[in-house]
Amino acid sequence: MTLISIVGIALLWAVVVLALGKRRLQALAAHVAAAWSRLQAALEKRHELGRQMVANAARPDDPPILALHDALTQAEFLSGFAMKARTENQLSQGLRDALAVGGEDRFMEAAMSLPRVFEAMQHAAGDYNAQVRNLNAALERQAIVARVFHYEPREEFYLEAMEGEKS
Repeated sequence: MTLISIVGIALLWAVVVLALGKRRLQALAAHVAAAWSRLQAALEKRHELGRQMVANAARPDDPPILALHDALTQAEFLSGFAMKARTENQLSQGLRDALAVGGEDRFMEAAMSLPRVFEAMQHAAGDYNAQVRNLNAALERQAIVARVFHYEPREEFYLEAMEGEKS
């Protein structure tokens, strides 16, 4: 075998490894994006409950209702990932406080729906975090491919458990 053949085979092997690695990382990144979309949809359902509670409040100027409104506004319009979990956890606290103060029939639907919505959010967050762990593990295993194609590790997303709920 000539040196040119050996170099050609090595280059071909490198291209194949890079192509297959990129394809795998693309698929994992797509799974993360799909899981994030499902999590955002679950968060939106909770936002809708919060908007209903604010709209149906007997006294919209009560401090817990105002705090709920502020937390809801931040959670809905915040675009940075790093702050998203923090504002969603503040919204959880705002919902709990508003329900505690409300105790009215107007919040009954929200009070009954909130645990189910929160459970769906926790499930979606768990799915998202599992996809992120899969991607991040693949990025470690295929560090060269990740560097060549500019893939970065992703952050997991954690929500605090509501009272009476498992984390």
